[in-house]
Amino acid sequence: MMLQDFGLLLQLSAPANNWVSAGSVLVEQVITLLISLLTLLALSIQIARPYFLRILRKFTLRLAADVWWLIFVLLRDAGIFLVLFLGITLFWPGTFQDYAVAMPFQPLGIDFFTFALVLLLLRDTNEDAKANKLLTIFIAIGTALFLFGTIFVTYNPAQLTGISIPTVSTSPSNFWGFMYTYFDSINSPLISIYSFYITLIVLGLAGGRAVTWSYEQWGTTPLDSIMGLFGMKKKAPAAAQEAK
Repeated sequence: MMLQDFGLLLQLSAPANNWVSAGSVLVEQVITLLISLLTLLALSIQIARPYFLRILRKFTLRLAADVWWLIFVLLRDAGIFLVLFLGITLFWPGTFQDYAVAMPFQPLGIDFFTFALVLLLLRDTNEDAKANKLLTIFIAIGTALFLFGTIFVTYNPAQLTGISIPTVSTSPSNFWGFMYTYFDSINSPLISIYSFYITLIVLGLAGGRAVTWSYEQWGTTPLDSIMGLFGMKKKAPAAAQEAK
């Protein structure tokens, strides 16, 4: 009797599992669309920087000028940060088989936004013209990669199986079919896992540079902190010891 009850419980829980799976896919789709909009927001604000500066010069009140510039900085920098924050979900390997991720386009786009965020830490892009141009390049490439992957892979019309769409086929010889076959994480696990390794390493290197920058502001290094945890002190250079 207990075995029959257990089997009935499994049958009843199956629809619930389907609902959970569908819900997780919906969440991933919402996150992807939100990231796409945030990339466009960051790029649009960065490109419109000359416009913000032109309007800024027209303000006669210092408070109004400060608020106007704060809007520019907040929208751009918050957009870049949120793209990275939400984009971390694309670096979870378990996501690749649950939801179609455009590999390597979307994770690589997140990497370029990471470069942009690190650049904001290292350089004053508002005062350094070269740094500002480099920031624009990073944001533009990141936006192009992410949107390309979203449009041509994640929302590929070839995924609409059972629906006849002119010029759309799942055959690799067709453009939509080629993108769907080779760059969809569900269909190409080998490309997905190698893309994951490469983009994750790049993300880690950029994040490591941000960590070292934060230590530099305190006049120390990560190694000094690790040695301090074990009660060890870094030896002073010989020249410094002789000076003492």
